[in-house]
Amino acid sequence: MSDKLQPGIHRNIDLNKAGFFRSEKHLVWQLKQLWFVTFAKYQNFKGSDYSFAFLRPTERIQEAFRLEREILVIMLRYDTFDTRILDFVDKLMFEYTNRLDKLCFLLVSNDQNIQEKIKELTLREPESRIIVPYHYDEFFQENTQETIWNRLKEHFYGRDLFSFESPLQNDTYFFGRNEFVHFFYDKYRTGENSGLFGLRKIGKTSVLYALERQLIARDEFSIFIDCQDPSLHKRRWYETIEYIMHRISTKLKSKFNYEIDLETDYSEKNASSSFVSDLKKAYKTLNNKRLLIIFDEIENLTFSLSSTEHWKSGEDYMSFWQTIRSAYQANNYLFSFLISGVNPKIIETGEVNGFDNPIYRMITPKYLNFFNVEQVKEMVSTIGNYMGITYDEEIYTYLTEEFGGHPFLIRQVCSFMHNDLTKSRPTRATKFYYKSKKKIFDKRLVDYIDLIIQVLKNWYPEEYELLEHFALGKANLKTSESDIITEHLIGYNLLEKDNDNYFIKIDIIRDYIKNKTQKVPADISTSDKWKKITEKRGLGEQKLRELIKLNLKLQFGNVKGRIEFLKIIDSSSRRFERLSALNLDEILDGKNEIYLDDLKKFVLQKWNIFEKVFIDKQLFDIYLTLINRHRVDAHAKEINNDDFQAVLIASNWLLEKLNEILK
Repeated sequence: MSDKLQPGIHRNIDLNKAGFFRSEKHLVWQLKQLWFVTFAKYQNFKGSDYSFAFLRPTERIQEAFRLEREILVIMLRYDTFDTRILDFVDKLMFEYTNRLDKLCFLLVSNDQNIQEKIKELTLREPESRIIVPYHYDEFFQENTQETIWNRLKEHFYGRDLFSFESPLQNDTYFFGRNEFVHFFYDKYRTGENSGLFGLRKIGKTSVLYALERQLIARDEFSIFIDCQDPSLHKRRWYETIEYIMHRISTKLKSKFNYEIDLETDYSEKNASSSFVSDLKKAYKTLNNKRLLIIFDEIENLTFSLSSTEHWKSGEDYMSFWQTIRSAYQANNYLFSFLISGVNPKIIETGEVNGFDNPIYRMITPKYLNFFNVEQVKEMVSTIGNYMGITYDEEIYTYLTEEFGGHPFLIRQVCSFMHNDLTKSRPTRATKFYYKSKKKIFDKRLVDYIDLIIQVLKNWYPEEYELLEHFALGKANLKTSESDIITEHLIGYNLLEKDNDNYFIKIDIIRDYIKNKTQKVPADISTSDKWKKITEKRGLGEQKLRELIKLNLKLQFGNVKGRIEFLKIIDSSSRRFERLSALNLDEILDGKNEIYLDDLKKFVLQKWNIFEKVFIDKQLFDIYLTLINRHRVDAHAKEINNDDFQAVLIASNWLLEKLNEILK
């Protein structure tokens, strides 16, 4: 492509032969004043007519928006916008993958409310492509060129494309992980089981979603099981087996309209045989294609780690995985499975409750690594270009070294830069600007670092203890590379080896641990420990009641808010009967039969209301469970220093979150 490309239209394009309406020809005429039109076509897709064209960025477009590939423009003749158009866009993006920019397209519609509808779509689906909407009438005005230009600026420069916090559910903003997707797809194709491990927020679930998309593209089948969902891990092992099979059956029905007559006996005695029988039915329904079962957040079904006692004790763990293993070994053509979590403890522990672990060494763990400088540059520069931001070359190195190449943390820093930099775009983030703001960026990342590290502290205390050792300055500690704890920390990309010594790889994590480390005084008495716990628990519970009451009133009002809250109480209980006679203020005043576990349950059920306060649902669940478990009335008077420190950290976290809102 020439850097000096001027506006115009390719000489071989004949809009009459392409089937364009008169109005659509005028749209193209207006567009070719800013772009170079390279291709135009009319096409019917799923009963709807679409005219579309490819626009090559001219010199002016390139300088303003850093676009290099051709941009798709779709023209909708209909008066009502239908989201089915997005399926057609996906189809074109796939067919012309070597030509079209995958992150954005222009949409010209006859729908009078097209701008509002695209805004709603973007809010509802933050991962959607950049859609620049226009109405037909805007192309028949004196200021059409100004309108086209200003709308481009509004939608490219105004949207924060770095700020995604949830796993990526499409390929639009998916960078640097294709080799992992191909690896796990090859495992599935050869009938092998696999395991994906790594720190929180590193992108494991995004990889799993990408793997599912690849299976769909190849007409193959998978089922995604989110193990942190209480509707899964609150079930007994045989109920979980049945639940998985029902999920498979439901997906076959919704996606392909395939019906499976499932077995009815999923009792403890017969769940295993019913599972195999139903898998065979699914296999035949899928034209003899193997299915893939993906278990994400596997800690929730793991002995000693799950928050649900019958899994944590190892009893249900053993029966569940014995069923999965025996079904697989006898019929490995039917299915394979992939487990994903932080730590491969589930496959590295030889015995559970004195019996052989059914999946011990059944899988070789694969850790999801951080980005290198080239991958950081690809992600940051590509997304930044659409937002009108370019970066000094040194910034890619700083981001890689200072944040270890952790993609989520890097995206958050880039989001901070976008919101801090001048809104007059295009602009440049210089190395001097970055250095001047580094401390502010680090401070804003504390909550995210907390999410990443606290899982180690709560689930894998030996690993956290070793990490803490390094953070406190004992960087010259020598430890055997064969030591499984060290292997895990290296797998997480947290530790790096240099001349037989180990160092924390990410400065911000080292500093966070150093600042957060709380040493319990050796002479503190048991009564003082309980006094401190009771004080913090009481204050946290009081503030949580206030937050819930405030949100209920704002979201539902007094009357409906009271009804919504009482849904968490068993309606057949005497407690429900007593509470039903009270108003909302009375129910949550702390004097009636509402307990911390009730408050936790309500927040989890209404997470969309509280997500901005607590950020991480799983961490909230873990901390509230920990606080509730250590009550004076629930335990003997003795409490060891490790438990005391853990409860303090959980209580302080809860109070910090609540104090930010209830000042």
